[in-house]
Amino acid sequence: MIGILAMATIACTDFNSGSPSSAARAHPTLAAANAADSKAADLRVRLDGLLGEHVIVIAKTSLAATANRSDEYKGYATLLTTNGGDLSDVMASAFGATAAATFDQIWTAQNNYYVDYTVGLVSHNAAKSNGAASGLINGFVPQFAEFMSSMSSIPLDPISQLATEQVLETKAMIDDQAALNNAKTFSDLQRAYAQAARIGDALASAIANKFPDKFPGDPANKAADFRVSLDNLLEEDSYLATMATSATAAGRNGEQAAALNALAANADSLGTLFSQVFGAATGTRFAQVWGARDAELVVYAGTADSATRKSALADLTMTFVAQFGSLVDDSTDLAGAEVSNPIQLQAEALVHAIDDQRSTSASMVAIDDHAAAAAMNPIGDLIATAAVKKLAARF
Repeated sequence: MIGILAMATIACTDFNSGSPSSAARAHPTLAAANAADSKAADLRVRLDGLLGEHVIVIAKTSLAATANRSDEYKGYATLLTTNGGDLSDVMASAFGATAAATFDQIWTAQNNYYVDYTVGLVSHNAAKSNGAASGLINGFVPQFAEFMSSMSSIPLDPISQLATEQVLETKAMIDDQAALNNAKTFSDLQRAYAQAARIGDALASAIANKFPDKFPGDPANKAADFRVSLDNLLEEDSYLATMATSATAAGRNGEQAAALNALAANADSLGTLFSQVFGAATGTRFAQVWGARDAELVVYAGTADSATRKSALADLTMTFVAQFGSLVDDSTDLAGAEVSNPIQLQAEALVHAIDDQRSTSASMVAIDDHAAAAAMNPIGDLIATAAVKKLAARF
């Protein structure tokens, strides 16, 4: 507890209707421009991804604080700062450096409030937690909403409401963690993650509309909806997977069960998305391939038998890569290394993060966790842009 407090002081859906729920973002893998591949769509992908990551990193930071895992806490607190810097870079690309500096101050204050709120709960300091909660609602929300309204011309009331809901849902998730309510923790995490995408969607549309020369294209067409939905769900999958494997490796059974339920819900959403775009047979095939992969993640994280772990590793880095690559090939007409390489890289990055968890390399967990989630983005962009090119009539 003393270590956590000291560091806290220092640190202080349907694709037709948009993103269902969801690392710095890369540009799409395919060079050919299409309705999913525009600067406006890039902006929406990046904002949704970073805002969604923000929620999950807060969850992982507060979970480490609640459990007094000080090294892990320090790693995720650092990642929270990195995430804020990435968001400030997006603001700079839209509004310029001076405005981005103002945003960074507002966003950093928000992060400090979340840290103080968590520490107040963990240390049973009601004055600290209540003060932080008030700071979030009465300080961060109006400052954030006024900044976004003035810079992007988004109406003040809607962005204020979106930000308020985001704060309340994130706060509820932290409350669940402090109460050791695993089931509610993960349901509220997924709810807050989805809310983050709604904010990203609203901001991307407002910014692209105000600055069409900087962000040409339509960030809200059906093709962009598919790309954003896929990228968000894949990012969410990676971070939920490492929450499940962390609990598995450490024998935290209640947390593991709740994380696996959330991971299964994410897989269902991905399967539905594949069915909507590629057909029911492909959706069923996806569910089989992805379900087998999730099962092997648990085996790899939880077993002490070297032969069993070696078999699980082969399934994750060879069998899954081949099966999912074949599914993408059949669905999009992409083949070979263009498909297999990004899938292979993500699988290996995920395994690396699990190895950190198993070896208690807490100082590296956050870095490698982030790398695994970021490696999902090229996969989602590859599939989305190829699907739109092949199935143009559907978009």
